[in-house]
Amino acid sequence: MNSHNRLSYNNERDKTYGITGMAITLVVLDGEDFLSHINLDAEADACIEMSHEFGFKGNPRMSAKIIWEQTLRDLRLTASMALGNVTCRRYILDHKGLSTEDTTSLREALRQDANDHCGLERDETDRLFDSCLNYVDRIFRTRGVADIADAFANELSSRRSMSGQEAAEILAQLGLQ
Repeated sequence: MNSHNRLSYNNERDKTYGITGMAITLVVLDGEDFLSHINLDAEADACIEMSHEFGFKGNPRMSAKIIWEQTLRDLRLTASMALGNVTCRRYILDHKGLSTEDTTSLREALRQDANDHCGLERDETDRLFDSCLNYVDRIFRTRGVADIADAFANELSSRRSMSGQEAAEILAQLGLQ
């Protein structure tokens, strides 16, 4: 699919800013505790390693409602991270907004996951996607976030890998609240 190719990384700098966008989004959404490790040299789909608590649904003592709510929370974080990846690359590297091609591809992926994991209908998924998109858009349009992204991307490029805690600390030192 052409839109998938458009979302693929063009080079290492593009990949670094994609990972940076995911890390920033995760921290802003208070999900940094789920971030276990970042490795710039890993395959594109394995650069961000999440903790085992993220997506873990194996406790039979938990109610179905709690499990569903956690799954929905994880889905929201995953969608936001994917949007953060692309938004950071488009806004900060390309100085453009997201294209229809970008959002269509990500929306379709979320529709599939939301249906498979939460049984969400198309309109429910679209509301979730639009909510995530609006929030991520506000993050990367906030004054100063581009400078934070540049500094974090430079640090990641230099180090090549870091723990989730190190990433959160670096972002905090850079002024990300």
